[in-house]
Amino acid sequence: MEHRCSIRKPIEFQLLLYKHGLPVQNGTCCNIGLGGMFINTGENRWHKNEYLEVEILSQTGITAMRLAAVVVHQNQQGMGVMFDAVTGEQRQILRTWLFGRPLQDSVPAETVRAVA
Repeated sequence: MEHRCSIRKPIEFQLLLYKHGLPVQNGTCCNIGLGGMFINTGENRWHKNEYLEVEILSQTGITAMRLAAVVVHQNQQGMGVMFDAVTGEQRQILRTWLFGRPLQDSVPAETVRAVA
């Protein structure tokens, strides 16, 4: 049973996964909340409690934000991760994506798109 501290919203965007500071895999976010996200990786190569970094990319390929995360569950489609050590600025950007209007210094609108 999962115990989430915030709701998840179906927002889709491209990701790059890092292990020990090196890029290792592409993925797509399927849903995101303040505490974590589910990433469609198309394969199951990650293990529970494994640490990695999730880099959110804009459509132009520019890095929007990189978050430390830990794998909390996985299946054939991908994995669920919980964010680790989120800064105040990162949390504000996540809140903006989930609940509010974009801030002036927030990530460009083309970075995320709601999934119908």
